[in-house]
Amino acid sequence: MSGDEELAQGIGPAAKIALKRAAAEDDADAASLWCARLARFGMVEEAERHFRPAAEEGDLASAKCLVWLAWEEGRIQDAWPWLERAAGTGDPWAMYELGASLPRPEGLKDAERWYRRAAGTGHVLAMNDLAALLSRAGLREEAMQWYRRAADAGLDIAMNNLAIQHVLHGEIADAERWFDQAAGVGNVQAMANLGRLKLEAGESAEAESWLTSAAEKGHEGAMDMLADLMAATGRGGEAEIWRGRITGAEGSDRR
Repeated sequence: MSGDEELAQGIGPAAKIALKRAAAEDDADAASLWCARLARFGMVEEAERHFRPAAEEGDLASAKCLVWLAWEEGRIQDAWPWLERAAGTGDPWAMYELGASLPRPEGLKDAERWYRRAAGTGHVLAMNDLAALLSRAGLREEAMQWYRRAADAGLDIAMNNLAIQHVLHGEIADAERWFDQAAGVGNVQAMANLGRLKLEAGESAEAESWLTSAAEKGHEGAMDMLADLMAATGRGGEAEIWRGRITGAEGSDRR
């Protein structure tokens, strides 16, 4: 018997235990890993049969398992009833994911409602995404409140988004503080944004340091700005090296 055949025989029971644990803990990485393994060995349908009775009886983790299994195979419509059922129990993960999965723009009002419910439980991604919706709707003050709550809770993308809001309204000192905090915990976008802010302030040495940090992590906008900076300071050779590393992916990563 080959290694794959042995794995196929043993992966079903192991996956069912591990997947339910991942669902109970909202561990998306582990859930996706086990769903992918089940799909690889053609066991998704078997797993769904295993989890469905408990999900129909109201077991939240089992309902989440059915959501992940359907997602694994791209069956979004099959995932919806279980995601709605899970969200209806007040589960933060399900409420957030339901809001995120609603079609745009027709589903924006319902998305905001689910984001608000999830955010009210302390779900930081829901806070951030709710803030983004409110910002696009022109409700800046409320958006800032939610960005700040998510940022204070440690969400680096919210720190970066909060900083961007400050930049847009000319509040540069506040923007710098939040960019610095996000960059300090490894947010590459914030590193590039902080580098740009320093560049615009004429602080070339600090700008180069932050742009280099972002560029070395693959941020194309930072590479472009860094190349411009080096060319402007007489380092054409180094500028060309960075320009050569720009892959030409769609769009720019600049702020």
